[in-house]
Amino acid sequence: MNELDLDKKNNKITHPEISQKFKSIGFENLTEIQKQAIPKILEEKNCLIIAPTGSGKTECATIPVFSKIKNRKIPNKIKALYVTPLRALNRDVFKRIIRYAENEELKIEIRHGDTSQSNRKRIADNPPDILITTPETLVNLLSQKKHLDALSDLEWIIIDEVHELLASERGSQLCLSLERLQIKTKNEIHRIGLSATVGNPEDAGRFLVGTERKFELIHDTSLRNYDVDVVFVDGIMDDVATKIIEYVKKEQITSPVLLFTNSRGESERLSSILKQKTLLNVELHHGSLSRQVREETEDILREGKSGIVVCTSSLELGLDIGSVELVIHYGSPRQVSKFMQRIGRSKHSKGDSARGLIITENPDDEFEIQAIIERIKEGSIEEQKIHYGSLDVLAHHLVGLSMQVGNVPIESALKLTKRAYPFQHITLEEFFDVLELLALRELIIFNEDKTEYKKNSAFFSTKYHFQNLSTIPDILKFKVVDTIENKFIGTLDQRFVGDLDKDEIFVLRGSQWRILNIDQNTFKVNVLP
Repeated sequence: MNELDLDKKNNKITHPEISQKFKSIGFENLTEIQKQAIPKILEEKNCLIIAPTGSGKTECATIPVFSKIKNRKIPNKIKALYVTPLRALNRDVFKRIIRYAENEELKIEIRHGDTSQSNRKRIADNPPDILITTPETLVNLLSQKKHLDALSDLEWIIIDEVHELLASERGSQLCLSLERLQIKTKNEIHRIGLSATVGNPEDAGRFLVGTERKFELIHDTSLRNYDVDVVFVDGIMDDVATKIIEYVKKEQITSPVLLFTNSRGESERLSSILKQKTLLNVELHHGSLSRQVREETEDILREGKSGIVVCTSSLELGLDIGSVELVIHYGSPRQVSKFMQRIGRSKHSKGDSARGLIITENPDDEFEIQAIIERIKEGSIEEQKIHYGSLDVLAHHLVGLSMQVGNVPIESALKLTKRAYPFQHITLEEFFDVLELLALRELIIFNEDKTEYKKNSAFFSTKYHFQNLSTIPDILKFKVVDTIENKFIGTLDQRFVGDLDKDEIFVLRGSQWRILNIDQNTFKVNVLP
């Protein structure tokens, strides 16, 4: 008998131990993607798993992986990495899968940019069996001896929301990190990718495993139903807000309502108008708000409190946000994949139709939305074009590689680079030009015949590496502090702050704030409600 057998007639797991694990978390019956994926994972195949939201992708990856490493765990060795594109998703995944890990007597931790120094030291000194992290933090870990030692017995990497990384430099960065992980790891690392919306799955699979490995594409092609109203409002945003309130009241929605916008500016303006027009609880969630404020809003969603949460893409990905009966989108989502991700946050359980309202005052948006809905019915999703040949990302990794291994043979470094799918076509000339530039900047040093290089021991080489872990553009931001509650609310870009003076009013978190003073030394804006 295989490690996992399926009773296809009744759609149940028949292997007693695995069956009990799924039953204990509420899966009496397997979803379609779980039936297909679990046996492949238990066979230790590299897998790209694509299935609609609410189909149990996280469980079909984590439960078999955790059961595999239970009997192989080694003190102070990380056996599995779980990588997500967002810190918020890191925290959410941790809350969701910690129980699965503890059921197998495995220790699990989070390590990302918000992790405190004390927790970073604790993780470095006492590594967990499973580590949840982001692409940027993984680059950091690959440059530090303690973490490299902890990763020397790594067996599994699970990458969540793969589609979010395909078309960006963050994805190119991650691909190189995956190849670097393999250098000093004793095992062949098995890779699992998870996504709900990928228009080019073959490219996504190669992105996941690189140019020299095989992978299994496990694709649930069944289409989720979308029960969506499209409403055109002949007016301005103020009229749109009125229509949203009327719709929510008419539908008698008692759970939280997600209201997506395409920009932070739209979310701020719309939430401010809604707060003036209704007694409904209106919250806001986007990346410029403080972590505390965002987590307070996420808790409101998990608790199922009624009201409207205006948000951007910050709540688009697989956050476990509890029971949401309705998702509203202001304007066209622009892409099929965005529509599916955002409207798909509603009725997040297998078999239920996603319920949504798309509302706009722009006639062009109305036509575009109808076209998007037609494409969904046809199963047509946009391709996410791979971001090929990012030489700035490569330069950073070449310095990091020298910190990881010491003297680096150039031929070996080129082979490693070409195994990463976004760099498969890089030429020797391009590769050497990058090294020459690094040497010119005194970040690396060649040997005499230029067949090897090493990191310059000077401090500025290390500084360059650690100051450029992120490929996301670094914009100087000012912290906004509510002086009455002494609470960090969020951030403002330096360019915006430069146009502000004392006593001026601006909107943040959907509320108006008056400026007391702007401290240019500490980059802080002190405000009053």
